[in-house]
Amino acid sequence: MNLMNTEWIEIEGMFKERQYSESWKKNYRGILRNLKAEYPTGDIWLKTPIEEKDHIIIWGNYNDSRYILSWALERGLMHHPEYRKAIIDYYSKFYNSIGGICKELADYYQFVTEEEAEALKELRKNDSEKVVFVNSFYKLCVTFGKKLKDLTEKEVRESCVDWSLNTVVSSRNIIQKAMFALGYTTKKQIVYRHINKKLPFEKMATEYPHLATPIRDYHKYMIAGKYSKATIEKKHLTLSNFLKFLNEQSDTIHLSNFQRMDFWAYYNWLSLQFGTSYTYAHVIDAKLFIEWGLNEYPDLPNTIDYPEGLSSKLSRAQIAEQENSEGRAFPIEGLAQKIIQECYAYVPETEREALCRDFWLIIGSCPVRFSFVHNLELDCLKPMLNSDSFLGLTSTYRDKAGNVNAQFPLFDGVGIEAIHRLQKRFHEKGFEAITNPSNKQKYNHLFHENKVNGLLPSSAFRGFLKDRILPRIKEIEDYKIKNDGDMFEIGAHGFRHFIATVVQAKTRNIKATQFILGHHDEKMSMRYLRSKISRNTLLYSIVDGYEKQEISGKFYLKIIEMWNDESIEDSRLFDVFMSDMDLTTFLKHYGRKRDMGWCMSEDNCETYYRCWGCNFFVLRREEIEEAIELLATLFREHRNLVLNSKDYIGNNPIAASSIKTQVLIQKRLTDLSLSPEMIWEMVRLKLLGKDIKEALSNGDFSLASKE
Repeated sequence: MNLMNTEWIEIEGMFKERQYSESWKKNYRGILRNLKAEYPTGDIWLKTPIEEKDHIIIWGNYNDSRYILSWALERGLMHHPEYRKAIIDYYSKFYNSIGGICKELADYYQFVTEEEAEALKELRKNDSEKVVFVNSFYKLCVTFGKKLKDLTEKEVRESCVDWSLNTVVSSRNIIQKAMFALGYTTKKQIVYRHINKKLPFEKMATEYPHLATPIRDYHKYMIAGKYSKATIEKKHLTLSNFLKFLNEQSDTIHLSNFQRMDFWAYYNWLSLQFGTSYTYAHVIDAKLFIEWGLNEYPDLPNTIDYPEGLSSKLSRAQIAEQENSEGRAFPIEGLAQKIIQECYAYVPETEREALCRDFWLIIGSCPVRFSFVHNLELDCLKPMLNSDSFLGLTSTYRDKAGNVNAQFPLFDGVGIEAIHRLQKRFHEKGFEAITNPSNKQKYNHLFHENKVNGLLPSSAFRGFLKDRILPRIKEIEDYKIKNDGDMFEIGAHGFRHFIATVVQAKTRNIKATQFILGHHDEKMSMRYLRSKISRNTLLYSIVDGYEKQEISGKFYLKIIEMWNDESIEDSRLFDVFMSDMDLTTFLKHYGRKRDMGWCMSEDNCETYYRCWGCNFFVLRREEIEEAIELLATLFREHRNLVLNSKDYIGNNPIAASSIKTQVLIQKRLTDLSLSPEMIWEMVRLKLLGKDIKEALSNGDFSLASKE
């Protein structure tokens, strides 16, 4: 090479070591003559602005693409940033593809050896575009005129690399990982540092210079307090909006004298832009910022005058919003099952897709958070406590709820199969422990993609679900059409809601639901049971006794009414429906025993004959004998009425009331799966002083004596 010499090179001097025909050389001599005619020297060509280069140089069917690039490499011009830019700009303007030329030149100058090319292909052995992938590295080496092994991380960062990127090599990190795989670097990922990009708190400090010191100090305070990155970002946002409010209201409101009414003004300002939860967070964060800076900065107040009434209002509004919110539960009945069915049926096209499919099969089998499964270690499948046959997922790192060695039950064998499959794959691939970028711990990962990429990124799992699975589910598209294109979030939390609802319906025990969710607070678990689907399922659980004909009466109608009527939340019965109290205890604590069952009305009512048609009435199988005794008494009284009346008619008020009461009692008893014939046979036996159980053919009813 004639380094840093910008003169044109004659064809004989440039291609002398390559075997080209005389005809080929003749054509390229023509290219060179035309180049010299327009640009007498190479230096003139390099310094001519790209805007003035309005055409390429051609000769017959040949163009200057091969000559210019060969000349640049032979002269060493690609080592010079200014010359390199001129050459890349030229090719970017006039040539869409020069992959073949770059491969030829990389071979000629031994930028990429045959062994390196094969190693690069091996990284993409299951990829149909692996040839294009390798060609990208030929182009990359030509860009710098260097051998692949000599490329540095700094060079890979440079903007001139952009022209070598394509649909396969989509980022500099993929280049870096390939270099790591070849052993040419010890870093497998490039961390970008935007030197000129200001952080949010610095932007605020610049925008509000009179508050620059407290803004920067508040940021330092959060760092020292070990606030999480997400929390700091949220507080930056709420502070930014607070400062924006102060700036807009600067004529009437000043931070140094922020008063009670100013908090209300801020609340009203926020309410016009945000929902209840965002408004609540913003007001509270503004209060905390002021409290933090009291007496410390001249532009902040010396005392705080925060209105407790506003605090109560915000708290009630947020609680109401949470109570009415469905959270991240799926609003489509059966969606969780459909997603898992589609995942199970999906045939992965790549190893990455296989990992993603198994991820969602595990999520659908266990009520855990996304990050918990993502970060699972290889040895994560353990027997649950006090059960050798029931398996659960465990992890040695602290999860979001602060649980260490948290263990969650697996409810589906599909998830267990997926874990076994991933464990087998890990051993077959011969993977080794890697450091998790989230929890900074080094261990064997269940979702280890390969030796280059390490832990599969979370975006891959979400992308797989969005692009490969959800389009197969018709109900999702129907939902979007019905809701004018609006869409709900579909992720791991939706499966947590679904599994929690199923467990609550099966066990009717909030403690069981709390355990499988890993919550420390029972109230948090209750939030998972507030979706429309969950409410319907819980209602089914509550009225299950009625449907199984173990309970009669119309009290279940009152339960449904109370559950859906938010105006009666102060009822003493409302919260009890959410507990695991058994029915007998519930009746004794909150009901009044009548001659024939229980009255659940909170108001006194002495007209007990109306019980049979009242929504507050409850009758259990255990109380059948009481009802039969009353029915026998009413029958005897009605018979005496008929026998002792001179002009008896069935529609007189006394007779009509007696008949109606007997009919209602019979109706309640038929709800307990007694036929009318059996009911009146029991009445006959009662009137004769005999045991009414003689009327039962199989004795499967438990007829308790009157309590």
